Amino acid sequence: MSWDTIEGENPKAREQQEAARERQAELCKAYARCFNTDDGQKVIEDLTRRFLLENSTALESNNVEYEAAYHNGEAGVIRMIIHYIQHAETL
Repeated sequence: MSWDTIEGENPKAREQQEAARERQAELCKAYARCFNTDDGQKVIEDLTRRFLLENSTALESNNVEYEAAYHNGEAGVIRMIIHYIQHAETL
């Protein structure tokens, strides 16, 4: 028996999964609408430059591991936004 079998036999679980997919699709579309405007494009370009391209940790920092993790978190948010925008284009 697998999780797919268990969830496949449960109509309520299937309904909940479909509802979650629909909510995620709508959220991705909202991100795409927001960032596909002229202003949105300027904002996403600025965020990408600041938090992905120019977001490095100096090796002489007091706490390199902390700063690197912090910068990685910032970059992760931008990667998530870009992923949502790209995903909306496939829906």
